[in-house]
Amino acid sequence: MKNLILFLGIIAFFLISCTKNNQVIIAYGSTGAISQYKLHYLNNNGTLQDTIIQPQSKQDTWSYQFVGEQGDIVYVSGKYNDPETGLKIMIKVDGKIYKQASNEGDTLNFLIVSGVVPFRNK
Repeated sequence: MKNLILFLGIIAFFLISCTKNNQVIIAYGSTGAISQYKLHYLNNNGTLQDTIIQPQSKQDTWSYQFVGEQGDIVYVSGKYNDPETGLKIMIKVDGKIYKQASNEGDTLNFLIVSGVVPFRNK
């Protein structure tokens, strides 16, 4: 019985350890616009969220951060209607830029940044 409890304890420890090692901090960010723009992004539950951002200056930023896991799908897209503005969108994983994109004056197309959170080599 003691061996069984010890074995189950060791298995539980490894399962918890493996889960925590796969966790990463995912951060979405946008900046560079001088007028209202729309963003669509996957939140921490994998649900697509919509938000409208109303910056006061080009330096204003929007950000959203959550704990995710390696292999998670990440997605942010944005669109603006003012041809005098631009937009920069980025995704960071554990504080490092994973992907980013920017454009200026393109009111026809969505600016899309997406991918799969990379797995770390151990």
